[in-house]
Amino acid sequence: MHYIILTPDGVGSTILQRLLTMALHIEGVDVTNTHELTSGLLFDNGIVVKDSNVSYAQSLSDIEKIVRASDPKTQIVSRVAKYHLNNRKDTEKDKRSFYKFLNDYYGKKIKCVRQNIFEYAMSWSIRDKSNVLNVYTQHDRQKVSAVKEVDEEYFLIKCKEYVEYERWIEVNFPDTQIMAYEDLLTDGDKVIADLTGYQDTFKKHFGISLDSILKREYDFLRGSKHRLTREEQKGLILYKQYGNEMKDQKIITSSMPMKNTTLADKKEQIKNFDNCLAKFYKFAKEHNWIDQSKATYDFWNKKNVD
Repeated sequence: MHYIILTPDGVGSTILQRLLTMALHIEGVDVTNTHELTSGLLFDNGIVVKDSNVSYAQSLSDIEKIVRASDPKTQIVSRVAKYHLNNRKDTEKDKRSFYKFLNDYYGKKIKCVRQNIFEYAMSWSIRDKSNVLNVYTQHDRQKVSAVKEVDEEYFLIKCKEYVEYERWIEVNFPDTQIMAYEDLLTDGDKVIADLTGYQDTFKKHFGISLDSILKREYDFLRGSKHRLTREEQKGLILYKQYGNEMKDQKIITSSMPMKNTTLADKKEQIKNFDNCLAKFYKFAKEHNWIDQSKATYDFWNKKNVD
């Protein structure tokens, strides 16, 4: 079965696709990860893989042909981000045909969401200032931490884009499985098991659960005083090594990203945090499906920040 991950970006689609690919690979499944479908593909020994050099040069129909021609014995994990389709400027007719292909070809369609839309827009606003899309190194984390103020107009644009993403999914992908970013990072073992059917994949292979891996990795990145046990140290090292090996084998395009900042981090770091929060509340009143009560809830630390 092939997996397509639908996203506005900034909702965990990068880490999800790589964790999903890693889990399948651990379980002995032949798998390839194309990352973003609409920004470049090529064949490598009969298998579709990412080609970042192509960018938007391939038409949507060309992309479909490449994916369909890939060896059917190899499962494909792909992502489609709405903002890439916005940037491509394809015709509505071509996009409708492409959406039909995605719905027909990919057996599992995953809609990535954020329960806390305020934090989603805040994360994007910090990205805009830091130019760091995902954190892979301590240097990335330092660049993110250097941002002290965000563009409030840009923040509102990201709120509006999230609403547009929800409408895009509703119109074009009626049969999706929802994956909340917050659930992935706090109950990742269950999320991956629900998607793949395999239980305790990370615990069996690395000696610690996926939840422990993500939590301890963030603690380490932030210089936490939490002392890793020998089991946690070994598990984290094996996890990192496995991800790098998959990258070397061209199964994934880059290593595994790490948790960036919590809501508490953002409140402490961003001096116009409260201004953005006030703008979010005003914006959310126009969309009664947005749960405003989650805006100040830090899911990582399990407490409100106000």
